[in-house]
Amino acid sequence: MIETEISELERDAITEMINVAVGRAAAALSELIGDEVRLSVPFLEFSNPVKAVGRLNNEMNGLDSVAVRQRFDGRINGDILLIFPERRSFDLVRSMLGDNVPLTQLTDLEQEALLEIGNIILNACLGSLANQLGVTLESSLPSYVRGTAARILGATPAATGDELVLFLHVDFALMNRDISGYLVFFMDIVSARAFVEAVRNFVASIAKR
Repeated sequence: MIETEISELERDAITEMINVAVGRAAAALSELIGDEVRLSVPFLEFSNPVKAVGRLNNEMNGLDSVAVRQRFDGRINGDILLIFPERRSFDLVRSMLGDNVPLTQLTDLEQEALLEIGNIILNACLGSLANQLGVTLESSLPSYVRGTAARILGATPAATGDELVLFLHVDFALMNRDISGYLVFFMDIVSARAFVEAVRNFVASIAKR
């Protein structure tokens, strides 16, 4: 399995790169909504679609989620997702637009506001990661998704589970509001191997300095 192919040093390097990338994204979010953003240590797991869906489903307590999903392509292909529990998406939009915005107006503006938030955060994270790895990544326009964990991750209950994915999960929360969400990278086995190879080259370049 691919998980056995990476060393502890390479795993630590992945964690640190994600920390830097998410830190940049958190700074962008903090500036946008005017609140400090706290981050957890990234969780890294080589998994398959079924297990990834199960993990996200457990994190969301089986409830529907709201996500901004962005495709990226290049040497590494995959999707990066900014995910919130459905019940918290309005709170985040209100943080961006202001507490005095009527609920009816928030409903109309929710998708547009979340796409703007997601676009800023996801591009900041992808840009930082690409710079650290020395690769070029082209990203598509973000899309808005609402529904179950299976719908959010683009998997189905009938998935065979034979395909491996690289599941990177970072918890973040706003300091002054009860809002939390997840940042997840989703890659297939080919891109996961390309990602690990890029990390291996990054670690080797540091060792030569």
